Amino acid sequence: MKRLFGSFKTRNSSLNIRWASLSLFFVFLYPCQLFASSENELEVRLKTPLTSYNSKPGTPFECVVLRPFIANDVVLIPQGSTVHGHVGRVTSVGLGIRHERAALDLIFDDFVAPDGSSFPLHAKLSAIDNSREQVKSGHVKGVIAANQPNQLYFGFWRSPSMTMLSRSLIGFTGISHQISAGLGLGPAGAGGFLVLRLALFRFPEPEIQYAPGADMRLRVNPDLQEGTKEIPASTFSAPDAVSDWLSKEPFGIDRRDNRPVGDIVNVAFLGSRQQLENAFNAAGWAKADPQTRKTKKQAYYAFNAMRAYANAPVSALFYKGMLPELVFEKSLNTVTKRHHIRVWYAGVVEGHELWLGAATHDTGGTFNIHYFRFTHKIDPNLDYERDKVVTDLSFAGCTEPEMRIDRPSAASYGLDRSSLTDGAASVLELTDCQPNDAPPFVFRKPGNLMSRLARRMILEARNHVERENFYYWAFQGALRARNLIVQSGNQPSAKADNN
Repeated sequence: MKRLFGSFKTRNSSLNIRWASLSLFFVFLYPCQLFASSENELEVRLKTPLTSYNSKPGTPFECVVLRPFIANDVVLIPQGSTVHGHVGRVTSVGLGIRHERAALDLIFDDFVAPDGSSFPLHAKLSAIDNSREQVKSGHVKGVIAANQPNQLYFGFWRSPSMTMLSRSLIGFTGISHQISAGLGLGPAGAGGFLVLRLALFRFPEPEIQYAPGADMRLRVNPDLQEGTKEIPASTFSAPDAVSDWLSKEPFGIDRRDNRPVGDIVNVAFLGSRQQLENAFNAAGWAKADPQTRKTKKQAYYAFNAMRAYANAPVSALFYKGMLPELVFEKSLNTVTKRHHIRVWYAGVVEGHELWLGAATHDTGGTFNIHYFRFTHKIDPNLDYERDKVVTDLSFAGCTEPEMRIDRPSAASYGLDRSSLTDGAASVLELTDCQPNDAPPFVFRKPGNLMSRLARRMILEARNHVERENFYYWAFQGALRARNLIVQSGNQPSAKADNN
């Protein structure tokens, strides 16, 4: 062991520099990308599976409209309309020789309203909800799969040189090489170490995969868009007893030590526990797992492999000193972003069981090295998540029309907590609906085992050479810091939720 630790101390880069580079990695790996609501955006749900390796240019797809699109006080695109589109340019990673990240262009052609009328759709993709991919000007840009957390351990932290090309396959000058050299494993041990690394650290899927049910936002041009021109549905007021009760009750959420967080009570449900669970299940939401050593490990593995964990645990937050009785969440293909709501039972009002919910939207994730745990950042716009819960449950047919309660005091409370909200709470009367028992959609893995192994080795080698050195991360850190300074005056910062 002395040889091993000695090898760590005598390398060109000190441990302090390596931990600094590691910290930079976690800070800048998943920059916060808000999925904020806009009055010129149309919310749709994908009905057709799309991938970067099976979808071809011209492949048709369909979406369904989740929420009416309103412009100039009329509904142009009603809820339930069918949107038609086709795939434009497609880039597949393949073996990773030509491309290390996938790409996909989605083009939207027209929509058909529930009454059968059809109109051209003047819209462009602006965001894919809870997606690890980035969207810019309608172009979906895939992830760099080799650039996940554990790769930094196996890369190098010095300037590239010709001598690194002679390194063994277990790594260039990262920890894997140092362990092998320090313990004197030899060629056989190095090969075994390589197999162990491949088995323990799963490689993220670099291709783009969107199953039916993926939510998207389309930026619509209201000046060109034609539609049905229906009268928007009215928003109803909540029953007086419910309104009075909610107006008098506290709405703040706190941590265990009574420190406030950005969350507030912004949704209320009238109905039984079974109706509540069935409604969220039908809407595609899942129950969160409790926080245990096992689930925390699963969350880290999902973060490390850039994949989803539909039941990831949430942090312990309290309402009036009580933990929530139910927690629901919804995500797509990454554990770093999700919708989630904590729900507390509040008693019986006018013969209805009343449940209070605090809904927030996780927009990014980091790994806190100091506390050695995975954390989320939330969207400071709390009203968007409130509307998301209403949209999903009403689209699933599990609620009566939405009711609203105005709470001016909650608006100022939210602003004091670095959150943006108009203070209103949505009230949903639950109806009987059937839970969704359909099995989840499963994608066929591209290629075979050998081709995926070759792809991993090629992509990891490219990433070692191009990114995994201290100079690259120092430059990225400076660039990110400059962007944060420029943007700090233009938008509120996301607040850690300690998930």
